[in-house]
Amino acid sequence: MSKRAVLAFALLVPLLGSCAPVASLLASRDDTGPAPFQFGPLIVGQTWTVSGTVTGRDVVTTVNIPELVIVPDGYASAGTRDQYTGFNEGRAGFNVATFDQERRTVTFRWVGPAEGFDRVTYTCKISRLIGEPLTGTLTYERNGQTVANGTCEARVSQQPG
Repeated sequence: MSKRAVLAFALLVPLLGSCAPVASLLASRDDTGPAPFQFGPLIVGQTWTVSGTVTGRDVVTTVNIPELVIVPDGYASAGTRDQYTGFNEGRAGFNVATFDQERRTVTFRWVGPAEGFDRVTYTCKISRLIGEPLTGTLTYERNGQTVANGTCEARVSQQPG
């Protein structure tokens, strides 16, 4: 081996060693799989607890994020057809989380238990997506008409994985 070849090899050895941490990070990333899909604060696999007070009563629901699908203006945990059906039929317990990418807001909507023959829905709209818990405005509707507004908060109760 010539002196040039030995010198070139000697210069490359430290560079190869510096690649080891990157290779190690990539290998561990491959072992755990890709990161869950995320849009705004919503991450596939999360569970959110949403609570609030309106008309003197406390309400609470749990919203799972099994997937994020494209809907008008953003992403949601349920498709538009499922949302329409769930709310139109007044299926108590049906809920959805939506991230509006233009307005940078998160909305949690759910169907509450019927009050007599009235269909009840709640909407927690959050426009400030900083901090924990996220806080916003809670709207209480009966048969599609707003009855009252209150306050709400949403916090992640379970992370993916």
